[in-house]
Amino acid sequence: MAGFPARYGVKKNKFVEEWNGKREITEKTFAVEFSSVPTLVLYLMLFPFGVYTLSRSELKSRGDRRYKDCF
Repeated sequence: MAGFPARYGVKKNKFVEEWNGKREITEKTFAVEFSSVPTLVLYLMLFPFGVYTLSRSELKSRGDRRYKDCF
């Protein structure tokens, strides 16, 4: 450790080491199953499109200048 005296020895934290081990195991065993595809489509495609549609309709109904700048 640069700049620290030897008396400031590093002690391992068992909780951090355990978390690191679980992270490595999870990375190797991660798999996407067909049953999780609808959830992924919902969160990655439908939800953002819904937010876009709602915000676009709100800007359009208010006659906001930002909506006119989009086109």
